[in-house]
Amino acid sequence: MRKLIFLLLVCVLVPSAAVMEEQTTISLSFAGDVTLGGHEGWMGYSIGTFKVMAEEQGDYGYFLKYAREIFEKDDFTFVNLEGVLADSGRGQNKSLKWNFRGVTEYVNILTLGSVEGVTLANNHSLDFGKIGLASTQDTLDKAGILWAYHDQAVIYEKDGYKIAFIGYGETEFPRFKKGLKAQIDALKNDQGVHAVVFNYHGGRQYHPKHNKLQTENMRYAIDMGADLVIGHHPHVLQGLEIYKDRQIVYSLGNFAYGGNRKPRDIEYPSMVLGVDMTFDSLGFAGSRLTLHPYNISATKPRNNYQPYPVTGDLASEVMGMIQADTEYTLKPLVEGVGAVQAFVPAR
Repeated sequence: MRKLIFLLLVCVLVPSAAVMEEQTTISLSFAGDVTLGGHEGWMGYSIGTFKVMAEEQGDYGYFLKYAREIFEKDDFTFVNLEGVLADSGRGQNKSLKWNFRGVTEYVNILTLGSVEGVTLANNHSLDFGKIGLASTQDTLDKAGILWAYHDQAVIYEKDGYKIAFIGYGETEFPRFKKGLKAQIDALKNDQGVHAVVFNYHGGRQYHPKHNKLQTENMRYAIDMGADLVIGHHPHVLQGLEIYKDRQIVYSLGNFAYGGNRKPRDIEYPSMVLGVDMTFDSLGFAGSRLTLHPYNISATKPRNNYQPYPVTGDLASEVMGMIQADTEYTLKPLVEGVGAVQAFVPAR
């Protein structure tokens, strides 16, 4: 009888194997629109452009100086690279209003800033046609920076767990939409990926509320098997959503953005998004977001192209913009830590 009582006590007091199971967390950072350069028509300007700032500073570490600390601490940093890296304007699509280009040396801004991956699925990757896109991809390859573009995924692995990053723009997404489930299934079933991050470049520019098409397409990605959805393109911050135990970030806004020499006030609020993705023996277990308030520039009205962390009223403005487009109440900002949100279990 005593033996039976002892065994019962052991069962009650000793946690089960499931409870004691070890978990692995992969720490990711995301930032929005990064345009390393400016409009082709500005190349001869002597003041106020990204090119002029790069020449004045003489240090490519300048641009991401105040984000590097976060980017260096994470496991993997991923941004939207919006524009072309090429040493000439060959292939320029002059039918477009804006053609964004920076020289190939600007790739050092990413490497010095500890950015490991980018999405090229946006409305400026073809500003210089296939020639410009190929130059960008080749430049990134030589620098060791991974890039995602439509059905070409980036895969990051740590401790045996794999995360895939894919990217699509709103304009071309209809061509790939029917094949998205097959793409995600292949990543998970054939390549052993445990979670998929879907990057979506869409929405109405300068509107702080996400629209119906964003909601439809970004939720659709989760319906097809994506585990985290990250948005950009509106050039302003938008809100968050939890959908089917997965998280959607509608717009990260601009970041180191050379596409506007004199940003609108609404463009200044920005953020670095931290995402801790947790895994166990069953695969993806859930995620936690941390919001780090930033402004895209320390100067007005001219852009200094150096995003920096903000506190006080400026941080409140950032959090307020995100909250205004988020249905649930956000966890508050803690200075020096960020606004750490509740963990969202994946099952």
